[in-house]
Amino acid sequence: MMRCKCLFAFVFILMLSAGVMARAETTDLRSALDAPHIIIDGIELQRDDLNTFYAARGYAPVWSFVGRENAASLNNFLESAEHVIDYHGLNSKHYPLDLMRQLARSDDDKDRPKLELLVTDTLLHLAHDLHGDDNAPNTLYTGWTFHRASIDIPAQLANAIGSQNLGDFINSLAPHHAAYQTLANALQTYRGIALRGGWHPISANPVPLRPHDTSPRTIQLRARLGAEGFASKPPDSDAAESQFFDDALAQEVATWQAQHGLLADGHVGANTLEALNEPVEQRIGQIRANMERWRHMPDDFPPLRYATVNIADATVAIFEDGKTIYHGPVVVGRVDRKTPFIDSKIRSMIINPSWHVPAKIARKDILPKLRKDPHYLEKLGFVISHNEQDPYGENIDWESVSARDFNFRLRQAPGDMNSLGRLKFDFNNDFAVYMHGTPHQELFEKPQRDFSSGCIRLRDPEQVAEILLAPNNNDWSIQKIEDEINAGTTRWVGLTNPMPLYVLYWTVFADENGTINFRKDAYGYDALLISQ
Repeated sequence: MMRCKCLFAFVFILMLSAGVMARAETTDLRSALDAPHIIIDGIELQRDDLNTFYAARGYAPVWSFVGRENAASLNNFLESAEHVIDYHGLNSKHYPLDLMRQLARSDDDKDRPKLELLVTDTLLHLAHDLHGDDNAPNTLYTGWTFHRASIDIPAQLANAIGSQNLGDFINSLAPHHAAYQTLANALQTYRGIALRGGWHPISANPVPLRPHDTSPRTIQLRARLGAEGFASKPPDSDAAESQFFDDALAQEVATWQAQHGLLADGHVGANTLEALNEPVEQRIGQIRANMERWRHMPDDFPPLRYATVNIADATVAIFEDGKTIYHGPVVVGRVDRKTPFIDSKIRSMIINPSWHVPAKIARKDILPKLRKDPHYLEKLGFVISHNEQDPYGENIDWESVSARDFNFRLRQAPGDMNSLGRLKFDFNNDFAVYMHGTPHQELFEKPQRDFSSGCIRLRDPEQVAEILLAPNNNDWSIQKIEDEINAGTTRWVGLTNPMPLYVLYWTVFADENGTINFRKDAYGYDALLISQ
């Protein structure tokens, strides 16, 4: 964040003490702030914040723009504000910079209090935005409870101005997590690509573009990858050879695919083509959306020891002392049954769990299968609770049972077919969501893994269990865990040291090598923020 450290150091050229300002200006300012709404040229200002700020000053103005020197300082202020807005990916339309330039050129004394209020309001607005006070993710996202500790922006702004520490105050408000800084740098990189014209889409074709093909689309592919810094160049020969999809290009495609959560096979099929043809403006929007989510995360996030699920990447990572000790794929909720945001702690594990099927899943998923096969429950190890005379529902005419009238409570016994696998991890949340194993290991081979009804399925539950149970001092090795599983008995095990768990949604992030990765905005969560 080096370019932002001195952005407002010069602002104090504009400051004058209350005694220097004419009494009439103080009166005009007080009168404007007494109005039920403060609207300047159609822009409504933050009346409560402005009153709090100016009341502490006896309603005396802060800024003066009289004279050529101070007018130049206003221009510097506006340019610096633009740099901050740009660096942090904020919406420039929220700040009336052009109107302030216009008012600064006015010779009408009535415009001076307008300009005074606009400058202060812009600083207040900028401070709130940097602190993540602008949007309310809890109204956009299911389960969002993350927030930064509230601060008194007007009071702190007044204090920063009084102590001539405005620059440090503004720069202290944005997150200082390395991930946020990485996104800010990526934003500048992709805005630079946009300024150079972005990239042109690759021509659509139902036939995938494969290594060793010869096609004019190969030239387009090289140009597209080159726009993001890939170095592969066509051979220095005739046109036919420049259209050849060589092995070096195939490796670059595979690398690009891995960085975008796609199957890294080096082939340009439908999914890869769609991702390649996303315009650079879409990538810029994704970066901005992820920066905005970071601006709402607590300042002490994350702790040194925690587990986190990235829904967009469909992965889970566990950290000890700030270092990754496990990273693996998971299956998350499909688009119509989204995995929620979660801030909780993993407190217990169940070995050989039963699955008590949620009513919604029973009605939507299992009832249609029963209509096709009345023996479905028995085949998959389900029983109808409290229906001992007909536990598998073989005497029920499932065709006549509507989803609304389906009031049967289903339970799946522990075993190899159990949908929870052999291990289940519980944590408090309002959505009956938990982490568990699965008998469907084949799903982890897929690059896009949104197949569940909201719960988080683990590929390596035994490995995760060994990490979570390490503080229990009972020698919970993988071998012991497998022995307990093989015993077939359902057992509850509490965690001596519950593991903090954060279920989040990052579509842009840096991998362990510092390379920016993008993921598909499957849930549309980026789009919700971009549209704000």
